Amino acid sequence: MMLRGVAAALGALLVSACATPIATGPKLAAPMAGDPPIVRTVLPPDGAPRPGVLIVTGCDAPLLSSRAQMYPRYAEMLREEGFAVAILAWPGSGAGDPSCNAAAPADIAANIRGAFGQLQSLPQVDPKRLHIVGWGHGGRAVLDAIMTGLVSAVAVYPDCPEPQPWNSEVTLFLALAEKDAAAPPKACQDWAAKSDGPGPVAITRYTGVAHGFDVHEAGDPAYASWLTGTPLTFDASTAWQFQQDLLKFLRLKIDAGS
Repeated sequence: MMLRGVAAALGALLVSACATPIATGPKLAAPMAGDPPIVRTVLPPDGAPRPGVLIVTGCDAPLLSSRAQMYPRYAEMLREEGFAVAILAWPGSGAGDPSCNAAAPADIAANIRGAFGQLQSLPQVDPKRLHIVGWGHGGRAVLDAIMTGLVSAVAVYPDCPEPQPWNSEVTLFLALAEKDAAAPPKACQDWAAKSDGPGPVAITRYTGVAHGFDVHEAGDPAYASWLTGTPLTFDASTAWQFQQDLLKFLRLKIDAGS
């Protein structure tokens, strides 16, 4: 079992009460027709090959509608930091809003594998520097889809599977919420403890926050009335801190398969 703490890789992760929240980003149109693996790309303008990041959305955004703009904001932030970004389409997304529970992690994992084929083929992407970041239900799919060829993977408050031995060379960052009732952090800690692979697992448990702490729209009554299940509570300082931690992690000097 290879379990390594975040302190060595990311440094001390302290939440600042006066931190700046993630800024509001652009709105995107409806997804493409059909059921493509990638629903949108956000690429640097110079066309030079950059590290690629695949974003896997959570249950709050099976489609990239005006109801949930968190993922386009993250994509734009990563583009500005020098990454080429693609946002994954959920299974069935071309036919309208699918039920989150109807999209099984295994189905999303299949879309992830298809999306990586598209991502690697883009001239703006360095195929040897590929990362994946998933939130919630999408984070669980990331854990199911961890594959060779990735440099790193990030799962943000995922609903982790039952603990069982697993082996991977991919460096993994689990970003967990201390008060998460929808995806209790202990399940992910137990799951990570079963790792016997060479790839390190970094875990950060953000204190005092719950599921969806970085969903800026959580305070919008219209958004809250649409969302079902566990209510989300946005925390600006923790959202900002996670944004910084994510960038630190993606910038680590890691070689695919090392």
